[in-house]
Amino acid sequence: MRAAMLPPDEPRRLAALRDCGVLDSAPEECFDRATRLLATLTGMPTATIGFVDAHREWFKSRVGTESTAIARRLSFGAHAILADAPLVVHDTRADPRFHTNPLVTATPGVRFYAGAPLRTPEGLAVGVLCAVDHRPRSFDAFEIGVLADLAALVSAEIAARLAARRLARECDRRADLEAERAAAEQRLGDMLETATDWLWETDSDHRFTYVSGAAPPSFADVIFLGRRREEFAATADAPDWEAHHADLAARRPFRDFRYAVPRAGGGVRHIETSGKPVFEAGHFRGYRGTGRDVTAAVEAQAALREMSAKLQALQTSGVIGVIACRGDRIVDANAEFLRLVDRDRADLDAGRLTWSGLTASPAREPHQGDGVDPPLDHPKPFHRNCLRRDGTVAPVSVSSFVIDPATRHWMALVQDVSEQKAREAQIRELAYRDTLTGLLNRRSFNEHLGRSLRKTSRGRAARGALLLLDLDHFKDVNDAIGHDAGDALLRQIGRRLRQGARDGDVVARLGGDEFAVILKDIDDAAGIAACAHRLLETLTEPLMHEGQVIHPGVSIGVARFPRDGSDPAQLIKNADLALYRSKETGRRSVSFFDAGMMDDAVGRLRLVNEVRLAMTERQFRLAFQPIIALADGALIGFEALLRWAHPQRGLVAPGEFLDAIEAAGLKGWLARFTLDTAARQIRAWLDQGLEPGILGVNMTAAQIKAERFADEVAAALAATGVAPARLLVEVTERVVIADDPGIAAALDRLHAAGTRIALDDFGTGYSSLVHLKRFPVDILKIDRSFVSDLEGESENTTIARAIVNLAHSLGMRVVAEGIESEAQFARLQALGCDFGQGYLIGAPVSADAATRWLAGGASHTGLAAGDAAPGG
Repeated sequence: MRAAMLPPDEPRRLAALRDCGVLDSAPEECFDRATRLLATLTGMPTATIGFVDAHREWFKSRVGTESTAIARRLSFGAHAILADAPLVVHDTRADPRFHTNPLVTATPGVRFYAGAPLRTPEGLAVGVLCAVDHRPRSFDAFEIGVLADLAALVSAEIAARLAARRLARECDRRADLEAERAAAEQRLGDMLETATDWLWETDSDHRFTYVSGAAPPSFADVIFLGRRREEFAATADAPDWEAHHADLAARRPFRDFRYAVPRAGGGVRHIETSGKPVFEAGHFRGYRGTGRDVTAAVEAQAALREMSAKLQALQTSGVIGVIACRGDRIVDANAEFLRLVDRDRADLDAGRLTWSGLTASPAREPHQGDGVDPPLDHPKPFHRNCLRRDGTVAPVSVSSFVIDPATRHWMALVQDVSEQKAREAQIRELAYRDTLTGLLNRRSFNEHLGRSLRKTSRGRAARGALLLLDLDHFKDVNDAIGHDAGDALLRQIGRRLRQGARDGDVVARLGGDEFAVILKDIDDAAGIAACAHRLLETLTEPLMHEGQVIHPGVSIGVARFPRDGSDPAQLIKNADLALYRSKETGRRSVSFFDAGMMDDAVGRLRLVNEVRLAMTERQFRLAFQPIIALADGALIGFEALLRWAHPQRGLVAPGEFLDAIEAAGLKGWLARFTLDTAARQIRAWLDQGLEPGILGVNMTAAQIKAERFADEVAAALAATGVAPARLLVEVTERVVIADDPGIAAALDRLHAAGTRIALDDFGTGYSSLVHLKRFPVDILKIDRSFVSDLEGESENTTIARAIVNLAHSLGMRVVAEGIESEAQFARLQALGCDFGQGYLIGAPVSADAATRWLAGGASHTGLAAGDAAPGG
């Protein structure tokens, strides 16, 4: 097989092919018609119109084949475009040019080929119309004529396409030229319209015949056309006008002639104009030139003259410093400036005073100048420090004005701003310091923490620790002793932190009772722990306030950097998790962050979600612990205790989920659930002919002071028909020492309706006799911590006796909690305690178990262990 030679005009031929725009285009009927006719008239099974590209022959139209292109080296068309007449091969296997061509040797292969070149009007063969058969055959003159005629028709279509494409390009070119001309005209028009100068022409009588569009915006009330300058000028008899008229009479060019025109609202505007005479064939035709509005420049010159006069007045007033300079040297100064810099007139006259030698920017050391060029023109005030003879500085505000740029002549007003700077420093101090303790505030702390976490100058990560500190039960101090005591405690904690911290450590109050310490340049855990425990010991020492002893409690959470976080937000979060662990494990302790705390936080979040689900799926229950009279063992009622019937963990005591209830914002729902469930249970017992006595329900301060708490209690009792006297609302000491008017009002209203009030966990807080008298309390409940050790005359025995005596003296009854032994039972009987509850008497049980207990007869011997519910 021999590949076809390239045509001598191959580059032009390929360019012409591209110009046709047919390669890789969609089928078209005009081409398909030619291939169908060729196949029909010659009886050939295959006919194609192919265009020979650089490396392929691509078929624009085809009949009898699915191929869309073949490689040029295999193409018969590559041979056909080389000849003027059609190429006819009767038997390809007998032709040395094609007998080894894969298209010939294939089965079925090409055995006959006839192709005529398709030419452009320039005679360039860009393609081939061909007929193909799979057997050898003859091709007579008639068939050759059909092939040639159809090729001519296809060539004519190609020529028409070329003409149309060239015409379109020519139209596009002309459109581009027209667009360029229009754009050029638009540019010129825009320039004339936006130029500050305008163009004008006058006739031989010096009347305006043309003014460009730039003039009207500045002089909308001035009519130029048809008038001479002097006809609309403010005055035309000044000496400048005489010289101008002389130029016009002599037909001389003139330059920068200024004149004024009146403003419609009063005053004048100033025009500066230049022009040259126009001659045609030696005849004078008028003037042509430019004009501009120079009102601002004229007024600025007037203002400068006025300012100079005012500067002169200021210079002699002694209120503000005034200097005149040439370059860096101060050539004149008034007495006020010399006073500011503690210099005298002799220093000035001797040329010893320079701007760079007497002033420095506020950021530089007082004894240093800036070594920079003076501010020749800086009318907006800026701050500098004036350097006195004794090395001290005076902060000043400077405004400078250039007089002559060529000689670097400038003046400045220099005003003493010492008092202003002192006020600004005080404001800055307030912005970055906590006003109560004097420590850094949260804003300043965040900035220090960000700087502490940056890499050192050697590129190594800075190392240290963040300590978050929180006062334990600080609210109790405020509520029990007063806010003055709380403030005193915070101030003392601040002083102790400053004294206990190392040099270089950062101490801050973040707000409320939360403090922070940044320990710098310390890496070992033992050293950090030692610092934290030393602070803990210092902070928890008792202090006196107005005769009362306060025992501060502090919990500390520690996060190390960069180990536990390299950005402030992450480090604070981790230290906060460690602080939570300290509070969770009994307070007054130090906890270091570890990865497990993050898991705990995730667990708490999961617990909150589970609590929400438990609410919707009614998984909460009440357990009931009996309360009896210690004198005879008679049942007086129950305390209702919340339990969670967890689908996987069984009954869960409230200590494990109350924090999650609060975090989920469900305390209000919990109060309603407890009240409604308790009231329904009393009603159920009564309907069964049982006598349950009173039923105690525990309520928090937030639940009691909710807006409709008393209404919800009344609604729950009314809905079940339960007498208010059967309900005992139990509140802790913290509720009453909060001294909240809303709580007091709610308790008073409940008590007035017949509901009884019990003060729970008495003796563990800061409540006083005043609180007991102020609130309507019926029952005091001795906390279990005082019941645990009642043998002999122990401290707990003394406290229990005092509580019983105090309650009885106020007409109250007493319930002892947590009775677990016969000895405790007997001791409380001997002390005169009225009632008791605890595991000795009966564990918290389900409603069904309590019902069976009531039905079987109550005694202090307790319930069956199998009936008990977990928790207390």
